[in-house]
Amino acid sequence: MIRAILGLVVLTLVAILSLQWLGWSPDAIAPATSPAPTEPAPANSASPAAPELLSKLDAAESRDSYVSVVEHPLFRPDRKPEEPEDEEPEVPVAEEESHELDAIDLSAVLISPTIVSAWVKNPAEPKLQRLRIGDEFLGWSVSDILEDRVLLVRQGEQDKLILRDYSKSPSAAPPARTPARRSPPRPPRPANPPKR
Repeated sequence: MIRAILGLVVLTLVAILSLQWLGWSPDAIAPATSPAPTEPAPANSASPAAPELLSKLDAAESRDSYVSVVEHPLFRPDRKPEEPEDEEPEVPVAEEESHELDAIDLSAVLISPTIVSAWVKNPAEPKLQRLRIGDEFLGWSVSDILEDRVLLVRQGEQDKLILRDYSKSPSAAPPARTPARRSPPRPPRPANPPKR
């Protein structure tokens, strides 16, 4: 009995779906688009389809109806809009460009049959960054990764990041001794005469 009812429900749903599919036409949803004109239209005149599309837009809806979404963004954790960033014109500084890689530390190089990558530490960022051949890093392009260095190229200029070997680093020099404070000399004490 239950199987018969279940079969009847499935058969009814299939019949409804097939009737909707047969009766559906794409023209009912979207109007037919006219072929693109062979000549470019003048810049000041709109195409014939443009007024038709513009008339379909609801001009009554304004930005005011979306204020709550703008003020409380859905996908931000604190539900506050982003602060506008101050746009300051960038001034190119030629001297800083040559020293920008001095603060970068090459932490590790990984060379395997399937992957070649290097891990660098930028003091301005909290995380290590993985580089592969061809990646862009601070305006430089990674041209090659060797076992002890990463070669970078920018506009014909070449630079390299060297992997430090801490096992061969010289031992730390002992701290310099600070001279002890000398006490002022004691005045001489008179000697006791020998006892007889």
